[in-house]
Order: sequence, then structure tokens, then C-alpha cells
Amino acid sequence: MNDLNISIEELENKLRDIESQLEKKRRFAKYSQNLFKKNCAALKKYFPELATRVESHVPRSDFNVFPTASGHGNYVPKGSSVPIYGDNPIEQTREQVKRYTESATFGRCNLYKEADEGTKFDKRLHVRYMVELAESFREVVTRDEPLLDNLPPHFPTCIMFGVGLGYALSELLERHTFDYLFLCEPDFDTFYASLFCTDWEKIFSKADVESGCVFLHIGVTYETFFQEIQKICENIGAFSLISSFCYQHTPGAEVNALIKEFFDKFYQLQLGYGFYNDAVTGLAHTIENVNENKTPLFIAPEKQKSPYKNYTAYVVANGPSLDEAIDVLKENQRNVIIFAAGTAINTLLNIGVVPDFHVLVERPKVTYDVLKDTLTNDQTKNLNLLAVDVMYPEVPGLYKWAGLGLKGPEAGSLFTQYEYYKKHRKILGSLPHCSPLVANTALSFASMMGFGEIYLLGVDNGYPLSGPSHSKHSIYSDSKFKKEYQVSTDVPYRLNGNFGGDVKATGLMVQAKQQMEYLISKMPHIQYYNVGDGAKLLKAQPLKADDILCMQLKEDKKNIVEDIKANLFSQQRFHNLDKLVGVKEFESLCEHLIVIARRPYTCRKEASDILKAQARVVFAYRGKKYGHLFHVLKGTMLYFHGPLITLLYRYQDEKKTLLWFKKSLAVWVRCIIAMKSDYQFSWNKRCEHSLFIANEKRRLSGLL
Repeated sequence: MNDLNISIEELENKLRDIESQLEKKRRFAKYSQNLFKKNCAALKKYFPELATRVESHVPRSDFNVFPTASGHGNYVPKGSSVPIYGDNPIEQTREQVKRYTESATFGRCNLYKEADEGTKFDKRLHVRYMVELAESFREVVTRDEPLLDNLPPHFPTCIMFGVGLGYALSELLERHTFDYLFLCEPDFDTFYASLFCTDWEKIFSKADVESGCVFLHIGVTYETFFQEIQKICENIGAFSLISSFCYQHTPGAEVNALIKEFFDKFYQLQLGYGFYNDAVTGLAHTIENVNENKTPLFIAPEKQKSPYKNYTAYVVANGPSLDEAIDVLKENQRNVIIFAAGTAINTLLNIGVVPDFHVLVERPKVTYDVLKDTLTNDQTKNLNLLAVDVMYPEVPGLYKWAGLGLKGPEAGSLFTQYEYYKKHRKILGSLPHCSPLVANTALSFASMMGFGEIYLLGVDNGYPLSGPSHSKHSIYSDSKFKKEYQVSTDVPYRLNGNFGGDVKATGLMVQAKQQMEYLISKMPHIQYYNVGDGAKLLKAQPLKADDILCMQLKEDKKNIVEDIKANLFSQQRFHNLDKLVGVKEFESLCEHLIVIARRPYTCRKEASDILKAQARVVFAYRGKKYGHLFHVLKGTMLYFHGPLITLLYRYQDEKKTLLWFKKSLAVWVRCIIAMKSDYQFSWNKRCEHSLFIANEKRRLSGLL
């Protein structure tokens, strides 16, 4: 009888458990459906494009969000046989958040603790104050100062890799605040499942109230992830990422790939800002090139409707792989349009090939000096030049003909676009992805002109692991110039080779490769061939020089070149310059930044808020009447804000940190005051950074 009673009791307990589970499922089903509707409404408000994707999304056939023993949702992601969480997801993520915040992982910009010897001889305004900033860090920050290793209540940026069902994010935001929140979830189904589990509306509205920014990267691959990150940096400023708390919530190959991509390329977020002197000099050069030199500006034909889509272009740079293509160049030079990038002009002339266009990109006077030093007047007067609008104004006059493309984003380019739009009610496009190297500029010109196939020869974006750095016919191998134009091949990065193996590269070469890949990906109607043993380019066909085929042109290619010059370039002119360049507006902007810098602060967050307020004022000028002033200030501001934000959140002792910050912030204020005074004189002043000055600095610093 006792055994029977026990059996009945066990059955009753099991029935109660089943009923409890069913009730739990009913409650969760009702709660999760209501939460999903609420979240969809929030997405429509804050992320309308993502909301559209969610509305049209069809989850995989076995998609199932189910309640755990604690009543919270759980989910088995694709490629896994187990759910993301255990029986109590909230308790599990609470422990994870505690562990990760008490021993935090940070991505940080470097502090400028010691100025480079060469920069001490550079008298440009931006460089002078950057040297002073570096000196301020060196004087006040001790080398053994304990670093901040736990996450403080407020931190500039959080990057969460693998959002899961959102529990860790909700828990993290209960304890900490951020100015910028980057959320990366490569699996769209997992994010879709999170809409049934986490109150995303609360997260979005909290950020809205606290003047924060949330960026969702959902369903992204590691190939596109960093490109999205860089685009955000362009739109809101690199300071949004250069001091980041990095959190991996969920494991998995896709999430690991995102993390690797981010940290492999993190240094790129600290490069290429431009700076005040560059920007204001570029503005002066653009104005003089357009008004005084009357150099025509490039107007690209419509994509896929280019009259040159049946022709072939060669973009030639000076990499060592060029040597294997010399015979091809000689044989095919009458049947292709040749763009010579930078010093490749000397190499081509040395082997008896005259390019159709010589391409230049650097704005300093040193560009003019090098041309005068390495080419004769007779040589340049027989050449066509393609350059950017910020080119040193004496350069175009050296050539038979010159045409300029807008370099953008640049102060001079934005100024030109605004004035062009006022007159023509049309957008004058800039050359896409035309930096950082001159080969990028040449490739951008050839692509935007619409050639049907483009061969890259000597565009190596790197050096062989052993061997020469440039073509043996280049000026770098010429005994006359070898000492003057030295090249260091002791460089830190490795890139995949075009035919396997690796090449070594500078940071600029890594950026150049990346920008070429971005450009190529946007031009699916063009066939690109990457010739030689340089760095591999995604979506460009690897090709040996011996395998190049070339169809004979049915007409004299000189006619094509003259047609390009006549139909793709147009002269413009600026009027009322004193008013247009915005001297008074710039002075007012600088004064506003100074007022913001003098706001009181008693903690890291309040100090950080000063920098954020300055940044938002400057970025508010984008796309406005005086939009060029954004580019005049943006670069130098980023070069200061990066290390200042890092300083605020680098060391444990907050009291000491605020004292150090005060001294360094004062340097930034003095820089703003100097720019405010300088702009009225410099907006129409040519660059004075000459070859002689550059070499003298190198000599005095022991580099020559």
C-alpha cells in the first residue's frame, strides 16, 4: 500500500511539474509576443531600415525561443546543439558581466609621450601644439602609474561582440553608461530571437535620454564589419572608438572573426585624420587652382554609360613587380591608356614608355620640388597631368595640360562642391577612395572614367619579404637620387600575397590596399586585374604579366585622350571669396569651443562630456553653408581628443588623472586660439613645406 501511495504521489508531482511548465510556457508566450511587438515598434522609431528587415525576415525552420526553469527565454543558435544559456540566463549573464567588468579589456589610442625628433623642426601650427601636448604627457604622467583595469561607472565606448539574447547588455547598462554603444551580432536569427527576450525599447530610450549613441551591426560578416565601423568614424568621429571597452558575450567562429578583424585593424582608426595646416593649405590651393590657374575639374560620366567602357587602362605604380611587366608595357602602349602614379613616371620614361596621364596627389610644395629635381621641363611639357584639387598651384603649369579631381573629404573639395551646387544645382562628385597613396588616386581616376578593364602593374601595396622595394628602373635605384629619396623597408605589417605567401607593408600601404578593395567592390561593371607578386586585392583577378592579353585599338589612342580632356573636365570660378571662406564664422566657432573647454568638471565623465560637446559642435557643420570649416578643424581636434579621452580613462587614480587632463586640455585651448588667429591669413596662403626644409629636418634629426 505504501508503494502505491508513493507512486501516486510521484505521479501527482509530475503532473504538477507538467502543469507548471505549461503555465510557464503560456506566460512566456504571452510575454514574449507582447515584447516582440514593443521591440518592433521601437525599431521602427530608432532603426527603420532594420525594422523593415525584421518584418520581412523568415527565421529558419527549427527556430524556437523557449522558457528556461527561471522563466526566461533561451535559444539554440545555428550550428550548435546546445542553447546559449543554462537554466537561469539572468544569473548566468550577471556573473559574466561582473567578471568581465572587474577585469576589463580595453582598446585605446596611444598617448603621445615623446615627440619625434623630426617634428621638433616642423613649425606648422598643428605640429607645434602636438609636440607641446606630447611634452605635457611626458612631464606629468609617471611610467609606473597603475592602469585602470576595471570598468568605471561611465566609459566612452562599449563594443559588444555577440549580443546573444540581450541579457548581458541589459545587465551591463544597469551598472554602467556609455556615450557610444556598438553592438555586433553576426547571426540575424539570434538577434531576431532577442526581440522576444530583451526590452530593446528600454535600451534605445535610455540612450536617447542620456544623449548616447547606439549602433547595431546585425547579420554582418567580418569582411564588412570593419568597413561599417570606419564609416561611422567618418560620420561621428574616430573618438567614438579610440577608447573602447570590449566585451565578448557569446562564443562562436563568426564572433571570433569579428573580434580578430577589429583588433587587427584597430590602429587604422588612429590614422588619416588630416589636420589644420593640411586642410587650410588645401583650401588655399583649391581656390588658386580654380580661380588663378583656371585648371578644369573632373566631372565623371554616368556609371556603365561611359564612352570608354570598351577600352583598357593600365594603372602603373613603382613596385618591384613592375619589372616583370616591362615588355608588356612596351608592346601594348599604343593600345591602352596608361596612368603613371607618382614616381612611376620616371620608371616609364626610363624604359621608353610615355604615359597618357601622370597622376599626383600630395599637396605640399615638396611635390613641386621633387618634380623639378627629377624631371626636366621638356619632359613635363609633353605630359598630361591628373591631380587633386589641393595640389600645389605651381605644379599644373609644368605640364602640357592638367585636370583636377576633388580629393574629398577635404575643406577645399567641400568648398568647391557647395559653390558648384549653388550655381548648377548638381552635385560635383569627389574621387572615391583616392587616398592615401598616389596609386589610389590613379585607380580612382581610371575607374571613374569608366574603362571596361583596368590592369594594375607595380601596384604592390607592399615589399617582398626579401628583395628590392621598387622597380630597378625607378629613382629609388638611381645612384643620383638614391641618397635623397630613401625608402625604409623595415615595416611592421604582413599582407597576403597575390599568388600566395606574404608581403610586408607600412600602415599606409595597408590602408591603400583596403581603399582599393572598397573602390573595386563598388565597380562590378569593371574587370580589374592585379598583375604581379604584390599584395592580394579582393575581387581583382590575380594575373601574371605573361598572361596579359591585349586587343589592338581600332583608332589612334591620342583621340581617346583628347576626348577625355575635352568632355570630362570643366572650368569653374569662385566669386566673393572673402565672404565665402567664412573667417568670421570660423572665429565664432573657435570661440564657442573655447567656452565649452572652460566648463567646470569634477569627474571623468564631466571632463569627457566637454570633449563630446566640442565634437558635436564641430560635426554639426557637416553639410551646412560653411561645411568646409568642419574639415579645417576636424583633423586637429581628433588628434587632440584621441589622447585626451585615453588619458581620462587610462589610470586608476581619478584625482591625479583630472589634474593631468587639466594641463593637457589647456594645450588644446591654446591650439584653438592659435587656429582662430591664423585662419584669416592662411586660407589663401600656399604651402611652404619644401624639399629643402624636409631634408634639413631629416639631416638634423640624424636621418640623412
